[in-house]
Amino acid sequence: MRPARCRASAPRDAAPAPSDGARFPAPLATIAALLVLASFACKHAAPAAPPPPLRTALGAIVVRDLTPAEDAPARVDVAAIEGALRARLLATDQFEDADGGAGDRAVTRLDVQLGLDGAEIEARGVARARVALHLVTRPEDAPGALDERLEGAGEQPYAVRAHMDKGALFATLVERVAGDLLDGFTTRRRLARASGEALHAAMVADGGVLRLEAIRLIRERRLSSEAPTLLTLLDDPDEPTRDAALGALIALGDRRAVTALTRSRSLRDRHEMSKIIQAISILGGDEADDYLSFIASSHDDEEIRAEAKAARERLQRRRGDAGVNPP
Repeated sequence: MRPARCRASAPRDAAPAPSDGARFPAPLATIAALLVLASFACKHAAPAAPPPPLRTALGAIVVRDLTPAEDAPARVDVAAIEGALRARLLATDQFEDADGGAGDRAVTRLDVQLGLDGAEIEARGVARARVALHLVTRPEDAPGALDERLEGAGEQPYAVRAHMDKGALFATLVERVAGDLLDGFTTRRRLARASGEALHAAMVADGGVLRLEAIRLIRERRLSSEAPTLLTLLDDPDEPTRDAALGALIALGDRRAVTALTRSRSLRDRHEMSKIIQAISILGGDEADDYLSFIASSHDDEEIRAEAKAARERLQRRRGDAGVNPP
């Protein structure tokens, strides 16, 4: 089966998670994010403790197949899918069965909508499914309440055979796509309540969405002990990882990032240079001022020179406002 393509909304008690569909952010969007992070860097707040583990009662799971009857390649057993997804959620440490009623407790419901499609050419076929999930808690103001929407799609090639059970084939595909979405969600939710050691392990793992989420949480909790690892990630080949690490270092106010940035990036990459100039001007310090002065006077790109000059002027204004005379 090909991997599901997923889109998830952020939990209401968390900052937005990076979108899989925006792997290469535009320079202006990245610069704006860095400027917002500058306000965090100035507060020097104490590291925030992870929130306590939360469990919620799991209420109804309702699966609806929205495929028009005349277009449906197969009919699936929605009750069986509901049972499989319930078992998957109850197998985590985040949900417990409401047992037909939760009393005064908050209850989380799962609504599932799916659409099926398929094609067959001679002896080969492909099954396709799109799945939309909505986890919602009532009452909505309960601690740890969820209002999470997840979407994914997947496909499964198969060999056409006489009298084959296509309903079972499509049901298995739906369960895999929905299961992948739920697994990703519960993993991110568990990570949000993880220790600093667990966040570090996720950050140094192979990469992907969980690494970005771990970096975001490290930034949010002000875990300055992770600065050395964040510095190494400034050279990561994955641009979203580099940007996330840089944003976290800015939030931590760690000026060692200035040295790392000036030594590791190509001066001829306009996309990267724009981000570096903005980040270095936010971090500040003598080394930042010297670097911006050098770029403003010697870079061969007129736009980069102008950008560096403006960034240096902003840096010097901030230093002047703080009572520090720039060199």
